[in-house]
Amino acid sequence: MVTARIRVVATTVAIATALTACRNDPAPASPAAQVVATPRRTGVGAGGPIEVEYTITKLAGGSTIPSDAWVFVHMLDASGTLLWTDDHQPAALSAGSGDAPVVYRRTMFVPRTTPTGRVRIEAGLFSRADGARIPTAPGNPATGGFDVGPDAEALFVVFGDGWHAAERVPQQQANEWRWSKGDAQLSFRHPRRDVELALEVDQPVHSVGVQTVELRAGSDLLATFNVEPGVRLVHTVSLPNARMGSGSMVELNLHVQPTFVPAHVPNLTSSDTRELGVRVFNVHVGVR
Repeated sequence: MVTARIRVVATTVAIATALTACRNDPAPASPAAQVVATPRRTGVGAGGPIEVEYTITKLAGGSTIPSDAWVFVHMLDASGTLLWTDDHQPAALSAGSGDAPVVYRRTMFVPRTTPTGRVRIEAGLFSRADGARIPTAPGNPATGGFDVGPDAEALFVVFGDGWHAAERVPQQQANEWRWSKGDAQLSFRHPRRDVELALEVDQPVHSVGVQTVELRAGSDLLATFNVEPGVRLVHTVSLPNARMGSGSMVELNLHVQPTFVPAHVPNLTSSDTRELGVRVFNVHVGVR
């Protein structure tokens, strides 16, 4: 390029200089991988869960994938407007994980405020340390994705005894949760049909350790699952009509062990004296 100190030069010299500069520009990094996100359903109601299968394939001769690589997942409407995200740490993706494709599934909840229409998935990789995108080959087609419509088959779930008030991150109204106590009740109208219950939960305090969650209808143990500290998970439970009782309402109990009191956990330096079990971000009951 011509510098500011040189005021007059021949046109041919300027062109030659520009071409030389272009030839000296660093070549763009080769794609490190291809990320493909495939929804397992063609459509879902607003507020409902949808499972997505991820396939991450390392490319021969591509740039190195850093150890802190995460997957970014953007859900876009027809105009390209960002609706919501599901960025996450990928499963078993590291420099020493070999060249075989990494395939795993992950469930996310569609925000209840999502407008009806087509949702396109855009997925790739970025560095967790600085947020820089990692070069990837095109994965999802522009026509890929799923349709969002009204959730006509969903049942309204009531949070009964054993729950603390709803909390949320400021400026993120869609990111809301409730802490349970050791025992917490959920109820919904009996549909007289089989349903599927989906719970999105976590517990972020590592010193508490692994927690066990039991789901019961009366004395009937419907499901048991573990919650690892710092890991948000979606657990689904099939509830046959025959196991939901004969009343007009289905009453479920969520039992968590162990619970903890933040004020009693030394490394938290908290004044919160509530008994806490797990954080519940989403509960969805859909008729099957």
